[in-house]
This record gives sequence, C-alpha cells and structure tokens, in this order.
Amino acid sequence: MPLVNIIMTCHNGEKFIELAIKSLLDQTHKNWQLIFYNNFSNDKSLEIAESFQDKRIKCFTSSKLLNLGQIRGLAIELCKGEYISFLDVDDYWNDRKIEKQIKRFQENQNIDLIYSNYYLVKKNIESKKIKVLNRGICPEKLIESYIDGNPLTAWLTVMIKAECIKKLEYSFDKNLHIASDMDFFIRLSLYCNMDYIEDYLAYYRIHDNNESKDKSKEVEELSYICYKYQANIDLKKFLNYKNFSDKIFIKNFLHNQISKEQTIRYKIIIDGFLYKLIFFIISIFPKKLIQKLYKCFY
Repeated sequence: MPLVNIIMTCHNGEKFIELAIKSLLDQTHKNWQLIFYNNFSNDKSLEIAESFQDKRIKCFTSSKLLNLGQIRGLAIELCKGEYISFLDVDDYWNDRKIEKQIKRFQENQNIDLIYSNYYLVKKNIESKKIKVLNRGICPEKLIESYIDGNPLTAWLTVMIKAECIKKLEYSFDKNLHIASDMDFFIRLSLYCNMDYIEDYLAYYRIHDNNESKDKSKEVEELSYICYKYQANIDLKKFLNYKNFSDKIFIKNFLHNQISKEQTIRYKIIIDGFLYKLIFFIISIFPKKLIQKLYKCFY
C-alpha cells in the first residue's frame, strides 16, 4: 500500500477542520500521512488537529503569517513516499478518493497526475460541478480551463506522483497566494501526463471567507504570472488565449495601484491592437476617476 501525503495548510480554520480531518480518517486506503501546517492561526485550529491523536497526522506551525505559496512550499518539503495530494481545511473528501486514485495509478504506470469531479457545497446544499475533463499532456487545455474560470485540475481532487514534482525547478512560487496553485499546475502541465476519474470524489465548500473572492489580489497575481512567462514562448502563447494576458494587464491597472514602470511595461507587451487602444485611452485619463468608474460597473 503506497504512502500518500496530504498537505493541509490552515489559517484560522477551526469552523471546518474537524470534518476535513474526519474525511481522511474515513479513507478506505489507510496508508497516508497528513502534513498539517498551522499558518499562524489565533483560533483553536492547531488544538483541534492535535486532538485526534493519530500518528499519521503530523502537525507543524509557522511563527508568522505566510502566503500560500510560502506555506505550501514548506509543507511539500516534509512529504515522504510516492504520492502527494492537497486538501484545504474547509473542504473534504469521499471516503474512497485515495483508494480509487491509487488503483488508477497502478493500472497505468505512465500517469503522473489524477484528478476527478467534485461537489460544490453551499449552506450544506450539494451540487455537482460541471467540468470538461481532459487526459494526456495538455498545457493548453489546462491553461484555458483556468482562463475560463473552471480549472481542469481542481486543487482538492488532485493526486500527483512525488517524483513528478521533483522535476520542477521549484514547487510553489513564494510571491503568490491566491494564484499559487494555478502557477504550480501551469509548470507541471508542460510534461505531466494527466488522467481523471469521472466520479465525484471531493467536496468544495463555498462560504464568505473563501480566499479566491479577493478579486483585486487575484488580478494582481495573474498579472504577475502573465508577465513572468513572457520569455517562455509556449506559455506566453497559451496565456494569451482569448487575449487573457491583455485583459489581465488592463484589469490590474484598473484594480490596483501600479507603478509608472509597470504601466510602461504593459503598454509594450500588450499584443492585441484593440487592447493596446483601450489601454492607451484609459491611461491618459486621471487614473482615480477611471478606477472609480470601472468599480461602479465591475
């Protein structure tokens, strides 16, 4: 029975943590270890995690609040064994998730990453998340799925071979928080052979404190990613699907306070003529006025 690592980072998750960990204890595949990284919580999160008194639950604590890229990077360094999965503290799994994914890995030794369908949970009401699933080495499909707001590799469903992650120059970008998973999977997708299980094996909880609801921060980080890969011909091409990069640079200009150097940089690298024109027009008007108008309709 191969060892499966589950990474769970937590900042003030006392409201949900018990169900998340119980969903691991209920797994039919028993050879797993939870890397629980307490990210400077000031509630009872760590106390609840330690209360389970299960040797498979390894608890660690950060002495200061870190972003997700930083804390996930620390957690992944602690993993041992063949496979790595991710479970946020507010989500939970079907009791056969690990078993079914391990079985698929054993059926096909060429697979590097397996994901699945999942449920959305809002106010205890479950609904199926409709997804388009793809197999193989498919960076374009993966990036398109993020651009379209329906990520192919939903974070809570993924299981990856540890050896696959070791091929990366680094695991998580320490500059990223909300978009750290997107950046991670973009780099993996260039050579990672993906497969999926159609079953609904996880539950994603929607609530008022979801990190992804901070649109200003999200746009800022997506802009960082788009700029970071300007020198990579393949990724630059994929990231500009439907002029995604151009739109992100414009949204970052409208959402956030960016420097004059960034403004000049955006003017140069925006590709689409229409978006160059839009950026030129909005950049010559008083920025605070444009931002106020934009946020009225956003």
